[in-house]
Amino acid sequence: MFFKVFHQKKRHFKIFSTNIIILVFVLVGWTSALTEVAAQQADIAILLPSTASGTAEGDVDYARSVSRRFVRMLKSIGFSADQLEETSAATIPRLQDTSSNPYRLIILPLNSKISLKTASLLKSFVTRGGKLFVTYNLADEVASLLNLRSIKWMRRETPGQFASIQFNAPAILGIPKSVRQASWNITVAEPTSPQTKIIGHWYNAAGESTEYPAFFIGEAGVFFSHVFLPDDIRTKTQLLAALLGHLVPEFQHAMAKRELEAMTTVGHIKNLDTLTKFVGYGEISEAQQALQTGKTLTTQAQTEYARKDYYKAMTAARESRDALSKAYFLSHLTDETEGRALWNHSGLGAYPGDWDRSAKELAAAGINMIFPNMAWGGLAHYDSSVLPQSAKFTKYGDQIAQCVKAAHKHELEVHVWKITWNLEGAPKEFVDKMQKDGRTQISSTGDMINWLCPSNPENVLLELKAVMEIVRNYDVDGIHLDYIRYPGSRACYCDECHKRFMLATRQHIQEWPASVLPRTGQHAKAYIEWRAQQITRLVRLIHKRTRQIKPDIKISTAVFGAYPDCVTSIGQDWIAWAKAGYVDFVCPMNYTEDSKYFTDLLEKQLALMPKGVPIYPGIGATASNSLLTPDAVIGQIHLARFLGASGWTIFDYTVNISNTILPAIQMGVGKRKAEPPH
Repeated sequence: MFFKVFHQKKRHFKIFSTNIIILVFVLVGWTSALTEVAAQQADIAILLPSTASGTAEGDVDYARSVSRRFVRMLKSIGFSADQLEETSAATIPRLQDTSSNPYRLIILPLNSKISLKTASLLKSFVTRGGKLFVTYNLADEVASLLNLRSIKWMRRETPGQFASIQFNAPAILGIPKSVRQASWNITVAEPTSPQTKIIGHWYNAAGESTEYPAFFIGEAGVFFSHVFLPDDIRTKTQLLAALLGHLVPEFQHAMAKRELEAMTTVGHIKNLDTLTKFVGYGEISEAQQALQTGKTLTTQAQTEYARKDYYKAMTAARESRDALSKAYFLSHLTDETEGRALWNHSGLGAYPGDWDRSAKELAAAGINMIFPNMAWGGLAHYDSSVLPQSAKFTKYGDQIAQCVKAAHKHELEVHVWKITWNLEGAPKEFVDKMQKDGRTQISSTGDMINWLCPSNPENVLLELKAVMEIVRNYDVDGIHLDYIRYPGSRACYCDECHKRFMLATRQHIQEWPASVLPRTGQHAKAYIEWRAQQITRLVRLIHKRTRQIKPDIKISTAVFGAYPDCVTSIGQDWIAWAKAGYVDFVCPMNYTEDSKYFTDLLEKQLALMPKGVPIYPGIGATASNSLLTPDAVIGQIHLARFLGASGWTIFDYTVNISNTILPAIQMGVGKRKAEPPH
């Protein structure tokens, strides 16, 4: 394992002492930025659907998720957005134009149906010159405002059918030529008036046009036939900026201002003077050149902004930030002793069917560990006799065998990512059998949950057999456990848990589950401890049995970062596992865009962790609640090193990470030493 050892030269101590000052700047800057955002009055409203208008509850929840992504994207280009419930929209003065400062743009993130009141409100809004930005769902009333007609909803017919969008809209300043977007379905629509234009089409993974429109624009606004997904988020944010600047030209001023404010904030560094010092310590000529280019472009951006040519100012500011980011990437030092890992959720690498390409690419970037997701509670991407085999196994073959062969060829460790208990993706017949046999979890309200119950000995044996099968049959370096927990405080309250808990505590508990519910139950504390013991039992058994087969194998876990809250909420006592020696390292999922919160979490985790058990903090480059730019990822790696972590783990290895994050890592933090001349 790649444990952390700090043997730095004198010059490097100078860097670290400077970074103490930098970290203070980070904290102060974060506080002032928060105050500034709070004081802004939004020009944009996001109208959330409601079940009252006939939208399904699941769609309402997903709309909130889409809305949160919009909020983050908008914030990054200089805007705040009010998230409004559709049911209360008719009572909001700024939507009724009774305010001196009405909204300029309304976003409909996933509104399959709208009420008559909302339809009337939107019609009035558009008549007054307001603009709409609509994604995925196209209600008839909204379609008519955009001069569109919805044709059908379409699921992709082949994998990779909707892989990217290419644009042809020269009149829209700053619009990218293409963006990557791996969509699985779309809404097919067509214009009903020449006024509405198709500006982008879907292309498949082979780069061929599908002929299906992706983006429409007209006088009243924009329609996108799917929703913004996290892949290629930076280009999508530039796309959003271009479209907003075209719809509402006045927005360009605010966006240019934001670009100028952000252009010298790179990674953990917040101003040009500090960046100049940081780059200077590295004494790398290529970094110095990039820094000088960035400074020249910074001056150019400021000049164009003063001239009120906001588009040119934005362009120069982005180019400046790219150059300054390059200087920042190049100025980081490699650390050959740390664990540099990536999670791979698909289990296929970045290029399905070609693990050698993925392994070669990772090794070239300086990555030394890969955590491929090869098994769930009821699914395997390898030749398993314990779990049902997946469609990925059927199509691409044994993924563990292919991954291990390729990874070891390129000197990468393979820690097979095993998801425990969770039956997501498992064949229906398998799930049905588990439910029929009473082996799945039950919520506090009596609802069935598609997770295996951890107190059931048969389930423990199933998980153990699946792990043992991997360790016996494949030359893996480690087992990486995920979902090694309960789904939440609402589970499990099945009849068998009732019996086993009474047996363990030697108490007769009649009021079930009321007497063990968190905060209110008489036996809540005892039940929290008992639940944690059920999870710990599996970790202990996996550690013991795997070591009997392969003494040097490493056991690791992906865990919730907030400890000890996770013990109470999900039964995950990972500090206890570390103290007992059941795990060799842990990867707390510290997914956040906030450097201060990342730092706070990691400081607490390092203080709690027993000596000798490394922490590789999880960095959420593309997690649902974290969408990090390459410099932000490098910034969190820097902070992890500065605080003394033994390495780091990035979520999630895909083509997107390959195109954005890996090149940044390769420039500095993961850079390999040059081979000596022969």
